[in-house]
Amino acid sequence: MAKYNFEDSRYAKFFASPENNRFLQSFLDNSALFYTNYGWYKTQGRKAAAETPSQADGTAVFSVKAHKLKSPHLMDLRAPLGDSNQTDGSKDKFYTASIPDFIAEGIVETASERNYKVQMFEQFGNDADIVATYVDKLQDKFNAVDATMNFMTAQLMSTAKIDYTGIGRGIQLPLHKAEVPTSNFLKAGVKTWADADCKLLTQMRVLEDKVRHEMGDYAGPMVWQMTRNDFYNIFLKNKEVREFVSNYRKLNFLASTQEIPVVASEWNKAVVDLEGVSPIELVVEQESNKTHSKEEVVKGWKDGTAVLRPAGDAVEFEHKAILDEQMIKQFGASTITSVFGRGNDGLSLVINSTMDNGHFKEWHTDVMMSACPALIEFPNHYIIDINTAD
Repeated sequence: MAKYNFEDSRYAKFFASPENNRFLQSFLDNSALFYTNYGWYKTQGRKAAAETPSQADGTAVFSVKAHKLKSPHLMDLRAPLGDSNQTDGSKDKFYTASIPDFIAEGIVETASERNYKVQMFEQFGNDADIVATYVDKLQDKFNAVDATMNFMTAQLMSTAKIDYTGIGRGIQLPLHKAEVPTSNFLKAGVKTWADADCKLLTQMRVLEDKVRHEMGDYAGPMVWQMTRNDFYNIFLKNKEVREFVSNYRKLNFLASTQEIPVVASEWNKAVVDLEGVSPIELVVEQESNKTHSKEEVVKGWKDGTAVLRPAGDAVEFEHKAILDEQMIKQFGASTITSVFGRGNDGLSLVINSTMDNGHFKEWHTDVMMSACPALIEFPNHYIIDINTAD
């Protein structure tokens, strides 16, 4: 008889029975084991406080309400007892969209693979290596969840829509469109930003002054956002930007020549003295996309687009209950055992299942997500095409 029983191991309990849901969840909540490797989207917004209610078929529709900031009109001159011109007094804007469902590539363990783990544990009484391998595989699925949220958040913020056409190997379709006003899509200014004669700081100042006036002479903090590539290869190489930093060097008695390139650290010091242009935030985001025909690197936020918006959260991550958990608990096959847990701060659902495959059992791990970003400041969100002049 074996000295150690594999069924007593932590790894076995991840799959053993529904009573181990709490044990699996405590494992998934261990921050020392799992990391956020693709967390840019978390810097742009917050998770919705409550789930969006689902209909019987699992669909869920969320609604976003935002207040449009705008300048007041001058009063109308009237004759005595004259009536007012009637308008809609509400500045609230709305848009609705449904929450999509996603699933990562599954993890499958065959009977022969499980037999090897059993022998390892019965010999050494330690499942540390087994659990470490499982953690590595599960981390890859959590990365897929974060990467998907990254892609959708970047695409929504830079285009005002989420389009999953050509992405992944599942359903291909546009997901939703935020009702950003047509007037909020702006051009670069007098010249494209990459033009050698473009006075970039001047054009950005003009654009920001225009936007602030349209937002009711808004005086609060705002932020410019652009891709890392556009910042380093267009912005920092712009003639006016170089001259501005050169003057900063001279005023602070820093030795330099006209040929010395401008680096980000110098710009960050010089920009303190710049008025009329809000801080610049870099977007560093790219994902790996695998379709039925190819594997490629994609970006939700493509080069050539800048965003100017009020500082703070731009998005909220809407989420709903994942129908699979409810259906399995209520109508699941008696020959299949499932254990559930949550990952990615509650956005993903982990399902560990034990099922038959012919004469033998198999152990499956699936990671699902039913969530997407919603643009919560869409009436005051401005998207600039830096490659098209006015």
